[in-house]
Parts: sequence; structure tokens; C-alpha cells
Amino acid sequence: MAHPTNWLEVDLDAVRANAQTVRAILPHPAELWAVIKADAYGHGAVEVARALTQPHPVAQRLIVATLDEAVTLCEAGIGASLMTLYPYTYPDEWETAHHYQIEGVIDSVEGYQQACRLAERNGWLLKTHLEIDTGMSRLGIPATQVERFAEQWTPNAPLQIVSVFTHFASADSDNTLTRQQLETFLEAVRLLKARGFPSVPLHACASAGILNLPDGTLDAVRCGLMVYGVMPTSGTEHPLAQRLKPALTWRARVLSVREIPAGQGVSYGWRFRAPRPMKVATLGVGYADGYPIGLSNQTPIALGGRVVRQIGRICMDMLMVDATEVPDLQVGDCATLVGRDGEAEVRIETLAQILDTTPHELTTRLGSRPHRRFRVGALV
Repeated sequence: MAHPTNWLEVDLDAVRANAQTVRAILPHPAELWAVIKADAYGHGAVEVARALTQPHPVAQRLIVATLDEAVTLCEAGIGASLMTLYPYTYPDEWETAHHYQIEGVIDSVEGYQQACRLAERNGWLLKTHLEIDTGMSRLGIPATQVERFAEQWTPNAPLQIVSVFTHFASADSDNTLTRQQLETFLEAVRLLKARGFPSVPLHACASAGILNLPDGTLDAVRCGLMVYGVMPTSGTEHPLAQRLKPALTWRARVLSVREIPAGQGVSYGWRFRAPRPMKVATLGVGYADGYPIGLSNQTPIALGGRVVRQIGRICMDMLMVDATEVPDLQVGDCATLVGRDGEAEVRIETLAQILDTTPHELTTRLGSRPHRRFRVGALV
């Protein structure tokens, strides 16, 4: 029997509790729409979806990026309302969405016209969300073209508009710009309503916006990071950080323990040389498992209930740590790359800060090689 050299432990009770905590801070009646794209940020989309929706939902809608992600959830028996963020570019994608009752996105006048033609031709009623671009310059009808869209829109079109939304560009760093985007969005909605557009839920905030622009929560929020107990870059000192529990723990097995003399190099290129006699532990995890090579010689790792330093260049399948201060260390012991080991804790936010990136970049890079172990108790 093969034993994994590194694995992920996902606490599904924590996922559900975090969602309930976020819901509790939202002004009534704003809804929580949980973002579970990219395999639930590396946590396991099907299992997270079940935790958020069974036995009763704590998130009113689930959001993914691609149609394939949504279909996977449908075929796994997830019955929640599912929204995709990518606009569909091929007619057969609309056909698939209609078959599974997946909610697509309209992000252009041309996309709206295509969806209407297909729906009319086939006798469909398509569920869609309308995206307005207020500054991301990525997807969505530019705010300057909303009037053109309003001229094309017709109330008897075979499209059910479920919501209207936008994405903030700098909710974690620039409140002034974020407020400007919010006002641009609300002005675009006012223009639509003046043309007879129906009142539907509005949403703009993701995790950072929930923390930094609470009056922008509108009718719903799209919450990803905080559902997993991870704080946005700007929110690590927010009081809510103490109430959310990280759902992800990443552990690795000790494969080797050895003593090296002062001056001995470690790993490829000898980018680390022992300043003194040291004990080195080799862990069965590397960049092929999603542990970035850019963390080489920089990152803390929990081992034996204390925080130790990773040393040398991270390899494809292994990395080394300074285990000099860890007594009685044995081959087969466990190190914690992300999570808690006794009083020692390593947070994904810390690794993201070292790399000057976002926590979700790190968690979404976790591929299929690390085995996932899901923990769940009595869900309430």
C-alpha cells in the first residue's frame, strides 16, 4: 500500500462555519453567494459545494468560472443555483447551460443578441446574469455602452436576467477608486431601470469589498477567500480574521534526517550553505505538488510543534528544512506546510506575502498529486 508523501486536510465544518460567520455580518437581506471556482480554490469543489448546501444551504448560490466546472457539480448531484463567470462564446455552450439549468453571463450587446436568437429558435428560457464593466477592463458591458444595451433589451426576450453585477479592481487597496466604481455601477443600473429594466439583485463585493466597503454589499456578495478562512491582503488585521478558521491544512512526510557539517551545501546550486553543523530533514513535497520554488530559503514550516526554516532550493518533489532544534525527529514524522502544529502555525497569507502574491494563487495551484482528506462532523 502506497502512503502519500504529502496531503491536504480540508475541514468542511470550517468551510460551513466560515460561510455562516460571513453571512452574519452582512446587512439583511443581502445574500451570500459562495465562489467555488478553480476546484474551490484548491479545496475540492464537489465536497465544498455539499458542505455549503447540505443539509440546508448556508450560501444561496454557488459561483464557478467555467461551464465545465458547473457541469461537474451538476453531475455530482449538486442541486444549488449555479452561476458561471465566463461568457459563452459558442452556441452549444448555451445548449449545455440550458440542459443543466446553469446560469450564464451576458457581457456584451452581441452576446445578448446571440443568446436571444438561440433561445427564440429553440424555445428556451435562458437564465443569465448581466455584467457591467466599471473599471476592470476585462469582461462586462462597458458602462459607456449600457445605453446601447438598453436600446437592444426587450422585456419579452426569452432570457431571465437573474442579477446585474460588476467587479471591483482595487477593493483591497484603494477605497476611493472602489467607491467610484460603485457609483458608476449604480448609475448604469439607474439608466437600465429608466428604460424599464426589471429590479433584480445587484452585487459587486467579493471578500475584500465586504471588509473595506460594507455599504457596497447591495443585494448579494460573491465570497471566495473568506469562506475558506483566508483573509484578503488588506484584511489580515481585521477583527473578522480571528473569527474565521482556515479550512486547509497541508502536511508532508519526513523522508530523511541527516547531520551535515558547517559549510556543507544543500540542494541544487548550493544556494544555502550550513553556517554551523546542522540537522537537515527532507520532506516529500515540492513544486510539482504546488509548493512554489520562489519560496526557497524564505519560508517557515511547522515541525515538531515549532516553526523551522526551509533551506536550499525547493526541488520538484522534495524540500529541506533546518531541523537542528527539533529533538527526536524520525523518518515518517509529519511537517506542516500550511496550518497548525501545536503552538506553531503557518498561514497561507504569510506565504503569499513572501511571494508578493495573493493567497488564492497559492491554493489554486494545488494540483491533483497532493491527496485530499476531508474532515466533516455533524453539519448543522
